[in-house]
Amino acid sequence: MGLSRACYLHIGEIERVTRAFLLCMFAFELCSYVLSRTILKNVGVYLGYWYMEALGSLLVNFVMGFVNLLILPWHIFKWATLPTLKLKMNAIILGGMSQEFFFVIVALVMTIIAVGIYKRSFLYKTVSGLESFNGGIGKVATWFALAMMLQQVMIIAMGQVFRGNELVFAPLGIVLFDEELQWLSGQLKFYNALLIALASAYTFIEGGHVRVDLVYAALSKRKQNWIDLIGTLIFFIPSTIMLWWFAWPQMINSALRARPMNLYSTKASFRGFKWENSGTAEFSWVWGFKVLVVVFAGLMFICAVTFLLRNILILLEKDKDIPTHHLLDGDEDSVIPRDVPDLETLVSSKN
Repeated sequence: MGLSRACYLHIGEIERVTRAFLLCMFAFELCSYVLSRTILKNVGVYLGYWYMEALGSLLVNFVMGFVNLLILPWHIFKWATLPTLKLKMNAIILGGMSQEFFFVIVALVMTIIAVGIYKRSFLYKTVSGLESFNGGIGKVATWFALAMMLQQVMIIAMGQVFRGNELVFAPLGIVLFDEELQWLSGQLKFYNALLIALASAYTFIEGGHVRVDLVYAALSKRKQNWIDLIGTLIFFIPSTIMLWWFAWPQMINSALRARPMNLYSTKASFRGFKWENSGTAEFSWVWGFKVLVVVFAGLMFICAVTFLLRNILILLEKDKDIPTHHLLDGDEDSVIPRDVPDLETLVSSKN
């Protein structure tokens, strides 16, 4: 009897503990449910408020982009009349990566597209002018390839033939040039950077970049133009904007003596120019390479916008055979379509 009674009491204790545990679990789940519903509701309200605020700010900045574009001469006059160089440079430092500058550029591009759709001759001239601008810079930059070759020949001749360590140019005893071969060898990298930064847009216009194509070539010309247009909007233009945005503070920190800049800087304090260098015996214009990154981003952005306008023009002018890429030889209009005979026509004409 004693043993059975003890077992009965032990089982009763286990049941009470089990009921208490289940009751606690139920209370915990209930509290978790109520708290989660409250938190999620507040988070949802916050996210909704943030979304509406961000959308409103976007619309305001978009409209102000057109307003600032309209009064751009007044902004330029206001900047030119600033009393000190420090204030002018501070405006440039902050303006180069400001949202106002971005939305002015967006407004300008959209205005060009709208006017071009209404008046095709304007679109023809705009595309031709922008491509000629990039093409002219690219043609000048190609001469750096010749300069790079000649300088490399001089370095090899001076170092291997004459066993010299420096190159001196001193007509009539007047030293005009005196640099070590190590410095000149490093300068070849800068020539290469100049060639890439200034001639990449020119090469793109002529279709000279390597393309990995899996589907594009098998599509019709009109579908290809749609892919070019959408790809330019989604990839080409945003990538150049992002490159500019990341490269601008790096260039400022390298070329100017001012408050250190980053992607989110809202203040600037220009104190002079510093022209950062590597401090080695080689060619050490570090600031020059960083400036070229910004120049590259700017020229490629112009190239991307021009390519967008060209594809819009091609899609609008359905009855004309306008090439997507073409040679900038300067002898003919690069935008107005021309009749190019195919191989069969050329062979039959010769026969």
